[in-house]
Amino acid sequence: VWLVLVMACNVKVICRFRPVNEQERAAVLGDGEAGSGPYLKFLDEKTLAVNWKGKQESFSFDRAFGSTETESFEESVREQETVWREVQDAVAALAEGFNATIFAYGQTGAGKTHTMFGPSVPLGPGMSSSQSSSGSASSLSAFTAPLRGIIPRACAFLFELIGRDTTGSEFQVKCSFLEIYKETIHDLLNPKEGTNLKVRETPARGVWVEGLTEQFVASQDEILELLALGEKFRSRAFTKMNAASSRSHSLFIISLIQKMPDGSTKEGRLNLADLAGSEKVNKTGATGNTLDEAKKINQSLSALGNCIHALSSAKKSTHIPYRDSK
Repeated sequence: VWLVLVMACNVKVICRFRPVNEQERAAVLGDGEAGSGPYLKFLDEKTLAVNWKGKQESFSFDRAFGSTETESFEESVREQETVWREVQDAVAALAEGFNATIFAYGQTGAGKTHTMFGPSVPLGPGMSSSQSSSGSASSLSAFTAPLRGIIPRACAFLFELIGRDTTGSEFQVKCSFLEIYKETIHDLLNPKEGTNLKVRETPARGVWVEGLTEQFVASQDEILELLALGEKFRSRAFTKMNAASSRSHSLFIISLIQKMPDGSTKEGRLNLADLAGSEKVNKTGATGNTLDEAKKINQSLSALGNCIHALSSAKKSTHIPYRDSK
């Protein structure tokens, strides 16, 4: 999983690896010289080396997290907490009136939803409990348990920051929750009416989604209830690589409006995105509608990669292809 944190004109990239599964374990034998898969070695907290077919390449990140095959529950909890500490500055930036974004990117089954939400999320329509990673459809347990992910932790931390305020400021918190399914935007807080929404842009307001529900909340519990509601309607399907594969990109938006004692106001917005995973159809076994979903997912992730490449290019005149995908 790649966690990308964009905040106050700074970008932080964090890489996280889940424990290998049986199929991956069979692909890498011994020290990685045999087998068909790559062998990873963590050189330090920021650098890892990939050995594959006799060649080694090193990659550096702002932070790199690995996992052990025999990781205990306590170790898993500590890892979730450590990952959160690496990104919690984004919520602090929100409280200062800045915009920030955290998004999880990676292959299907890499652990993006586990990182962003937690080990279990409510099931969508048509999903059975056997297709959940934990076998439970409890609506709020995933967001309050020790293994909860970045999004529920961010909600708790936001209200903790509000509770610490000593300036006498007034706070308003509002939330929206949407998914991008096959290049169509759906409102997860109003699924019956909020379909095929349009992206709009003006110089004064910037970019927004027309008709998207904005729900005001007054506590952490109210945000968690919105998360549980929206996750129930998110599109998922079974594949050979992920029993509960996300078939859409989800975006949870938190806006914080502060009114100061002198009458001035400031507003910040935190975008929390759990992207659908990139897929190789010959590995996932996708067919029919699931195959169509995979095509759209890969197309949109390619568009995101093109935008990142253009933004990081040394050529100042490079066109940024924002409109190639929603």
